[in-house]
Amino acid sequence: VYLSTADSIHVFGPDGKFIKDLGSETRGVHGMKIRKQDGEDFLFIAQNGLKRVAKLKLDGTAVWSIVGHPDVEGMYPNPGRYAPTDVDVAPDGTIYIADGYGMSLMHIYDKDRNYVSSFGGKGTAFGQFNVCHNVLVDTRTDNPVLLISDRQNNRMHAYGLDGKFLKPVAAGLRQPCAADIFGDRLAVGELGGRVSIFDKDNKLVARLGDDPADRAKGNGAPPESWVEGAVVAVHGLTFDRKGDLYAMDYSKFGRATKFTPVEEAAKPDAK
Repeated sequence: VYLSTADSIHVFGPDGKFIKDLGSETRGVHGMKIRKQDGEDFLFIAQNGLKRVAKLKLDGTAVWSIVGHPDVEGMYPNPGRYAPTDVDVAPDGTIYIADGYGMSLMHIYDKDRNYVSSFGGKGTAFGQFNVCHNVLVDTRTDNPVLLISDRQNNRMHAYGLDGKFLKPVAAGLRQPCAADIFGDRLAVGELGGRVSIFDKDNKLVARLGDDPADRAKGNGAPPESWVEGAVVAVHGLTFDRKGDLYAMDYSKFGRATKFTPVEEAAKPDAK
């Protein structure tokens, strides 16, 4: 388990025991993915404070980095507005960067880190974002698409790999911040204290961790007051290779919750 904190990425074993941290060069990681390329797993990270996106080996060794916003005249009148929140890569190596805390733009680079194009921008219309917090390459179909968590618009939309708007995926979310896929299932982590699970057709299957009493305690609630199985403000979310789901709450104390799959037949009232 690779877990981002303010000072570095911490690595834990499958049993939850601490192994090591990856050092100060991995401080302030906001968005993170593990992706396989040429048979090897790599970390792809977005450091909004450092205005950097990077590819790392699992031991923290840097492979490459993209520092700063695209060099396009007039795109960023104030360079300080660039604050990348997430990154993902397509099967062909194309790189997608979400400037969620900056101009609400999505940037596309080719596999050699050459700038290609940008799309989005702040707004509420289809094709626009109000904090494009998370980007996920969805390979559940023969034609991969981008799923983008539009946090402050409380929705997730699908885009072509060229950045063209395709269709809504989910509306009425509680500030979606993170997403991941296992098999045909899509999980969406919501800052409003919930995890939503969708099927291959993006129909709602279940909702997890939604406990109003626990959420009302706030992000400063100490561990001894936590409600087991509940979440407060999901900011990171990922499946492991077995299909277990890890939700990271934005919390003063740092709060991670692990969910394990159950047979749907045993949960007829799942909502």
